[in-house]
Amino acid sequence: MSRLDTRGFMDGALRAYDIVDRKLSRDEDREIRKQQLEKSNQRADQQMALRMADEERRTQAHEYQYGVDGEGGALRQAQAQNEKLFDANLAAAHSRKKLSDYQLSQQRKSIFINENAPLLQTGWQRWMQGGDIDDIFNHETIKGGAYDPRRYLDPDFDKAASTLETALPMLAKGKGDINAPEVKSALNTFYKSNLQASVGATDPKTEKTIQDARWGEVTFAKDINPELEGDQPGLVLTAEVNYGGEEWVPKPITERRSTDADDHVKIIPLEQAMQDITGQLKMRRQAMVSPGYKALFEGKEATKQKAAIEKEYRQAYLDLEKQRNDALTNQVTPTEESTAQINAQINAQHQELKALYGLGPQPSEKHEKPFTLWANGDPNKQAFLAALQEKYGDLDAYDEQTIAAAYKDQVNGAKAENAAKIAGQIRVDKAKQYASR
Repeated sequence: MSRLDTRGFMDGALRAYDIVDRKLSRDEDREIRKQQLEKSNQRADQQMALRMADEERRTQAHEYQYGVDGEGGALRQAQAQNEKLFDANLAAAHSRKKLSDYQLSQQRKSIFINENAPLLQTGWQRWMQGGDIDDIFNHETIKGGAYDPRRYLDPDFDKAASTLETALPMLAKGKGDINAPEVKSALNTFYKSNLQASVGATDPKTEKTIQDARWGEVTFAKDINPELEGDQPGLVLTAEVNYGGEEWVPKPITERRSTDADDHVKIIPLEQAMQDITGQLKMRRQAMVSPGYKALFEGKEATKQKAAIEKEYRQAYLDLEKQRNDALTNQVTPTEESTAQINAQINAQHQELKALYGLGPQPSEKHEKPFTLWANGDPNKQAFLAALQEKYGDLDAYDEQTIAAAYKDQVNGAKAENAAKIAGQIRVDKAKQYASR
């Protein structure tokens, strides 16, 4: 029996094992590679997701700071707020400078007029006598203003002054309408240069430039200073501005004559306003006796105007005389002192009436100083004048209205001081009463 040869079988078996082994190895390698690829894909997905999330955060942060397309956003808002605050601070500083400049210009103007009062008086005398215009009237502070005599040769101003001469006494009695068209037109002419100060300014609300300005309306304020005894009436003036079209927009007159939002509305004491107007009318009456004025305006129309003014004056004079008679009649026990006091008061009002209408003698024709008539018959006023003269010497540089205003301030101050003393005494008395209980 021959031996079984197993080499062929073993070779076949080994080959078969090798094939199977290689196949298994390949399958295992593929599985490993597949797992590695899946892990790699997972890592790539995770990294992509992280990159997308990071990009989203950056986009959100950018949009939060700068907004979409660079508009809005917290940073932009903060920047805008800072810019707005800066602009507001800059505007406030500019406004303060304008206020300072305006107050300084007004102060300089007042100082210049006071310092040059003798030159102005001499200049007026030279103009009244020969029509000569001194250099002082060409100064920027004086030219075209109330102290410039050439102003009173302007036909428009003369017409406006005639209107106010007639209307003012009625308004002082509480009659007539200060907002009547003819009165508004006259006041517009009187204060044209003041109103034109706003021309060229930019209105911050409309961002439009003011092209023209005119007188608007007047509103009365009953009591602008409650701290003082009695009513202290005042006026709120409104101008009308034009931006270049047909529309006129009302704007209140402000402290600095500006369009700034923080420029407060100006309230003018009634007495101060009346003094300003009557002061200009007084200077116009002085100009009326000059050769230059007579050459321009004397005639039938001027005569008619004077006749109308004289008629108004006579009626006002009769009203004062009736007040005198009524006051004397109503005295229960007339005394020489009370009668003299009433007569002095009415006589003083007569002098004021003459000054208002320009029908009394001119200052150059008087031997007395204007304010001596104001103080005539009143011991308190005479004592006040004596105190002023003792302190300041000659009072020729001051007119009657200035002296009267100073006297009124003194009286109001004394009343306020007396009221405070009385109130203090009442408190002391009450405290003693409580302590004694």
